[in-house]
Amino acid sequence: MSSQRSRPRGPNRSTEAGGHGEELHLWEDVKKLLPSTLNTFNDSSSNVLAIRDQDKTMAEKKDKGKSQAITTEDYSKLDNLLRRGVKINEAAGQNLLAIIEQAKILKAVAQAKEQELEQSSSRSATQRIKDTVASTSVYDFDGAGDSPVPSPNPTSRGRINGPSSKGDRDSVPPNRDRTPAAKAGSVEPQSGTAAGIIRSKVTFAKEDEVAFKPKPINNEHTDWILGFVQEVRGEGKARRYKVLDAEPDEHGVKKDFRTSASSMIPIPKQGTVLPPLETGKTVLAMYPDSTTFYKAEVQGMAPDGKVNLKFEGDESLMQAVIRRYVVEYRG
Repeated sequence: MSSQRSRPRGPNRSTEAGGHGEELHLWEDVKKLLPSTLNTFNDSSSNVLAIRDQDKTMAEKKDKGKSQAITTEDYSKLDNLLRRGVKINEAAGQNLLAIIEQAKILKAVAQAKEQELEQSSSRSATQRIKDTVASTSVYDFDGAGDSPVPSPNPTSRGRINGPSSKGDRDSVPPNRDRTPAAKAGSVEPQSGTAAGIIRSKVTFAKEDEVAFKPKPINNEHTDWILGFVQEVRGEGKARRYKVLDAEPDEHGVKKDFRTSASSMIPIPKQGTVLPPLETGKTVLAMYPDSTTFYKAEVQGMAPDGKVNLKFEGDESLMQAVIRRYVVEYRG
């Protein structure tokens, strides 16, 4: 985890300087470090010239031989200059590292505020779009798919090895009670932004493998789970999907859910060549030995092409997940 994300951002200064108080404060910290850094560079340059002159003097004495021998004082002076150069360069390096650290924090804060402003400006437009979609008549589906109730045991779902395999329900997903608070300088993607509305225009086909989020009942939390598109009806805003839960319930029955594109994330088809993920990226990933997707942070790519992850609430354990089951993060 990068240090700027774990460092406290201090009191809210958003009311200062037209809403840029926090960034201004951080920039002032950077500016304070610049003079001392410049001075160390100047001192280092002067010291290098002094070393050059002393070395030249000693070389000239050596050429003259016995008539002007190099003294102990000459060696002592050169040694002192070299030691001084080491100290000056160490101080310059420390100043540069401090400036880089402050610049990283400043960048993280600026990016966080930009996203907050974007979300704020798009909230009213997003709500109007949601209201329009909600008021649009939807197509009815027959059968169990009419129920928005999520599959049983959403936090202990078994592993899916294929469309028809039954999972191992002994899998232990991340502990939600140990989920840390949001870290300073980090802003997670939100499903209610304009970007989420754009995603809702993505279309899916029958038999597509997807991560989808069942509609909650009584404001209860639901997770993103693995499923397969069974049926597509309607066009445009009225297009709806029937998705089959990949995991059977305790009676061995796989439930259907009615959902829309905005509540689905495509899973790349097997064999698709996918790019590596950058370290530190926030993603949704299918927890090992389960069919449930949880928030995780990329730690790097494994040699076999899997993604090394640390799941939120389970940061002490590194997990490797197949690349195609690591998808964009949505809350």
